[in-house]
Amino acid sequence: MDEDAVLKRRVTGWRRLSELSEKADFGFKKMSGEEMVEFVRLYRKASADLALMSTQTSNTEVITYLNGLVSKAYGQLYRAPTRPWREALNSGIRAGAQIFRRNILAFALCSTIFFAGSGFTFVMMKARPDLREYFVQESMEENFTSWKKGQHERRGGDINVGMTAFYASNNPRAGITANAVSIASFGTITSYLLWMNGSILGALASDMDSVGKLGFLLSSIAPHGVSEIGGLLVTSTGGFVMAWALICPGRRRRGDALRIAGKDAFVLLLTGLVMIGLAAPIEGFFSFNPIVPQGVKVLFALLALAGWTAYFVGFGKETVVALSDNNEG
Repeated sequence: MDEDAVLKRRVTGWRRLSELSEKADFGFKKMSGEEMVEFVRLYRKASADLALMSTQTSNTEVITYLNGLVSKAYGQLYRAPTRPWREALNSGIRAGAQIFRRNILAFALCSTIFFAGSGFTFVMMKARPDLREYFVQESMEENFTSWKKGQHERRGGDINVGMTAFYASNNPRAGITANAVSIASFGTITSYLLWMNGSILGALASDMDSVGKLGFLLSSIAPHGVSEIGGLLVTSTGGFVMAWALICPGRRRRGDALRIAGKDAFVLLLTGLVMIGLAAPIEGFFSFNPIVPQGVKVLFALLALAGWTAYFVGFGKETVVALSDNNEG
């Protein structure tokens, strides 16, 4: 092979491919149709030249140069197309609802544990008031006493902002913890955390009922509680999904089962954290605001519940139907 002749014939094309590759770094949308056609043509020629030079020459410098050039062009040509952020966001929101529906039984289990803990504590404190100290820790007494007044104190805007920041940074920890510890404990610690959080709510509800202010409590926590408690249950659902994959991997190896379940658990974790995050400003500015009538708070909570229900039950279903119709065709 006349190596010099090949280099003279091909070097111009290689340089041009290098120029187009530099341009492709900013996306193919920056290139014209003619440049795209030229890019593909030069890439194929350079690939053929690399195969030829690799077998018929010992010029390592040329081979190394060509290898880098072809590899870069290949990566640009076959890389996954970048989606606009709106499309990516919509895809993530759609996945959250679809994965939730796929794991609805785990969510039902989380909800049962939480509200069973709340109901059990409420009933026990009513039936056995002498057992109150077992359900209400000393650190909770001040907060419980404040609630029994049946009114919220006026807070300035700066305090509301500070409380919103506190809720936004503190509340997600419960969801993250419930999700993270599940696999290590086969779901037992997550179950315990759900029960204990429900028990605290039940204890407070019992105390408020004893002074005739249960309605005030429920109407005050419902506006943000729909999203906050719902978010805790959704993040815990992700933990249970991982725990179940570990306990019962089916015909898969446990590692494969955990890897597959981990994708669902991660989406559920993010979905739940978004819900908890959205609850923070509602809790900071709205739920405990004495200016807002309690009836308005109840209406807001009902609208929030309806909105989340509509999202989890129906959002993204049209995509599944469309895909099914295409497969049948």
